[in-house]
Amino acid sequence: MTSEVRRTAHLPEWKVKEVSELVERIGKSRVVGIVGMREIPASDLQQMRGELRSQVEVKMVRNNIARRALDSSSQEIKPLSDFIEDQSALIFSDGNPFKLYSMFEKAKRPMAMRAGARATKDIVIEAGETSFSPGPMVGKLQAAGIPAAIKSGKVVINQKITLVKDGEVVSAKTADILKTMEIFPKNVGLELRAVYEGGLVFKAKDLAIDVDGLLSEIGSTSAKAFNFAVDIGYTTPETISAILQKAFAKAKNLVAEGGIPVPGMMDIVLSRAAANAQAIASLAKGEAAPAQAPVKEEEKPKEEGKKEEDTAAGLGSLFG
Repeated sequence: MTSEVRRTAHLPEWKVKEVSELVERIGKSRVVGIVGMREIPASDLQQMRGELRSQVEVKMVRNNIARRALDSSSQEIKPLSDFIEDQSALIFSDGNPFKLYSMFEKAKRPMAMRAGARATKDIVIEAGETSFSPGPMVGKLQAAGIPAAIKSGKVVINQKITLVKDGEVVSAKTADILKTMEIFPKNVGLELRAVYEGGLVFKAKDLAIDVDGLLSEIGSTSAKAFNFAVDIGYTTPETISAILQKAFAKAKNLVAEGGIPVPGMMDIVLSRAAANAQAIASLAKGEAAPAQAPVKEEEKPKEEGKKEEDTAAGLGSLFG
């Protein structure tokens, strides 16, 4: 994944060197991605980079340098440059893209809303008691549009309200009151935008998978397929045991019903004959015939559930 770095008469030597180093790093990496860093405080960013260092290298460079490096690399990886905008960084890893996305999502942390930022969802204030002592706080809440009052010596919010709607700009007063109330409605972290691996570029939405839901669906489908295969007698290494057990149970019922003298099953035949004789005797006496219990079918092997668990565990390791 290497190619000659384009040079121009107006490109300083330090930029040429930085682009060349990035091209080399891109060529040696299994996975290359673009992450956004908007609204992450410097101290938190350094901490996040430290936490991810064992699995991901985060390289912060100027956007134009990153674009030149990608454009100077293989044709397959060039589309990644379309995701460089605003505050961006390159990432390098040998990990699975789906695991990387999950890891970045889990690394996000709640942070206070800043004045001037747009809400990414409705910010709702629930009704009920608060931890604040009676005093100036009541007026502060009311000034922010929150219906607060003092009841039984406690500051209480009288009704549930939507303080900020999705997409609205958060005012300085609202941002301050949210911080005071320790309401952090936004998870902030490195935002994975796109990842390149093996000739393919994955957008973030392609990597956002409901792993639990997917594994549950696969497990359910696996169980249905297994039962269907057993019902129609479709033999595979996984179904042959259950099919033979089902056939054996049917054979036992046939022997019992038909009174067929089969070695090893005479106890069933004799037991059924005795039951029939008792029933005839009861009818002859004008009594109700006792009910005969059918021959029980063998239980299905426990291996079925284990195989589904093994399948789910194997797929779970793919997504992290």
